[in-house]
Formats: sequence, structure tokens, C-alpha cells
Amino acid sequence: MAALSKFQITIFLSQKDFFENIRRTFKNKTLILKNSIRYLALDDVLEILEYDLKGGNARFLFATDGSEFVSIPRKGGTARREGVNFQIDPLIIDQGKLYLSLRSINRLFNVDLFADLVKRRVFVRQPAIFFITFRGDTFRVLTELLNTTVKKLTDANPQLKEPISANTRIRIPTTQPNSPRSQGKPGKSIVKIKQTEKAPAIIRLGRSLLGTPYRFGAGPYPRSGRFDCSSYLQYIFGKNGVALPRTTRAQSKVGNRIPQNAIEFGDVIFFRSPRYSDNRIGHCGVDIGNGLMLNTYKSPPGVTITRWKSPYWLSRYITAREIL
Repeated sequence: MAALSKFQITIFLSQKDFFENIRRTFKNKTLILKNSIRYLALDDVLEILEYDLKGGNARFLFATDGSEFVSIPRKGGTARREGVNFQIDPLIIDQGKLYLSLRSINRLFNVDLFADLVKRRVFVRQPAIFFITFRGDTFRVLTELLNTTVKKLTDANPQLKEPISANTRIRIPTTQPNSPRSQGKPGKSIVKIKQTEKAPAIIRLGRSLLGTPYRFGAGPYPRSGRFDCSSYLQYIFGKNGVALPRTTRAQSKVGNRIPQNAIEFGDVIFFRSPRYSDNRIGHCGVDIGNGLMLNTYKSPPGVTITRWKSPYWLSRYITAREIL
């Protein structure tokens, strides 16, 4: 049996988010060193990165922060993120607790990690700048995981070629914010009400929840008493008979894609988030007319009304969907 060493450590988190940079410290955590591979407890990782554990089955544990679902294998090394299979180190178990390797955490959760065992410290940076390759990675897998193209990937990593070597730190080709442009000519503000009885009811319910606290990867409402952006939309649409999936990525595939200048009352709008470097859809809101949306992204204010036709949000705009 391979030797196993334990270290009591402090984890330092540096995290970008909307309008702020967050720094937090987590003391008295355990790092395991086994076969020269470093591991952190899965429970600690989910807590620090604000993922909600959504149960599982015989093969996987399911977790989400509201943007994407991550499927973590109970045995073996094949993980899944929103339908994309990729390799990680198999989990290890110590005293009944599951542990993930640092390089697997990088691949699963879009974070960089740096361990200093002499000073008993681990530094976590979110979003990641680098992605660590595994044996079996291909351009197809990397472009799907990083939501990019082969050209952008190789432009950022000129030496990268197939077959891809394991344990290579490749630079993530992150799409930068757009020029903040609103499509369409400015004119008199008119709120168009969709030809469905559900849109006004959805917005009324959404407004009634103004101020409800925010939590990344929030559990089901009302039990949790909190929302993240996608669980908020899932709740207010679901209560009016419109079933939405749990994550922003999945929600962005529902209904019909519409151009920015066609967005109306009740349409769902999607944005990039500074918390991610892998180009995923990281935020969503529902249009309530006049360039405003109901959404939630931090506490305070929790659920709030935001002008999405402002330079900040337009620079992060990705797409919109007509769901009703």
C-alpha cells in the first residue's frame, strides 16, 4: 500500500466576481499526499467554491454552482461536465471522506491551485489561467471543455500539438468583454408584452421576491431561502408552468435564439461572468422591458432589477432566448 501523508493547512481563495474581487481564508483543512499527488477533501472543495451537491447515482456524484453540472465519478477517472466526458485522477477515500487531486480540481472547477507544504498553505485562484492536460486529451475534448475553437486554443498555445502530453499547463483562451454596443436604434421606450398570459405572472412573482438573498450554487428554494441566477429563473418560470433546467448552460438551449434588438418582456438573457475563464455562460436574467432585467448575482442586494443595457452588461452579453 502506498504511503499516505497528511497536512493540516490553510486555504487562501482569490476569486473574481461581478464588481468585486473576493479574498477568503479557510483554516484547519486537510491535504493528503499520496504517490506524489496532492489531494483536498471533496466536501471542502465544494464548500469553498460554493457548489451544491445534488446527490448522485451508483456511478457519479452530481454538483453545480448554477452555471454547469459536474459529474464526479465515485470510482475510476471518467468525469463529465454538461455531457462532455474527460479524465481526472480517481478519488481516494480516507476515514470515510472522499478526496480529489489538485489537478483534478483544476479540470473540474476552472481554478488554479498552488500548494506550499512547507508553510502548510494552498492558494486557489478563480478563475483559472491554466488548464492541466491529462493523457487522452484531444483538441476536441479541450475545445468542448473550454468552450472555444481549435484556432483560439492553438493561438494561445503555439506549441500545443496532438497527441497532447499529460501534465501540460495550457493557457485558457478566454474571450474578453465585448465592446459595449446595444443593437438597434434608440427610440421611445415601449414595453412589449408577449402574447402569453404567463409572462406577466412570471414577472409579478419575480418582483415579489426582490431582496431574497443570493448564494452561488444555491439549494432548492424555498428550503434554502436563497437563489443563484439560474435557480431564480427556474423557480419563477416553474411556478408558472414553464419547466427550465437548473443551469445557465442548459437554460441557454431552451426555446428559440433571438437577436439582441428583438428582446422583449419575458425573454431570458445570458452573459459571461468574471468568475470563469473557460468562456461558459455564467449569468442570466429575465427582461422586464426598457432595458431592465430581474436577476440576482450577489448579496446585498439579492434578487434585484438591473439595467442590462448598460455598458457593463452589454460588454458581457452572449445571447438571448425566447422561451414563452
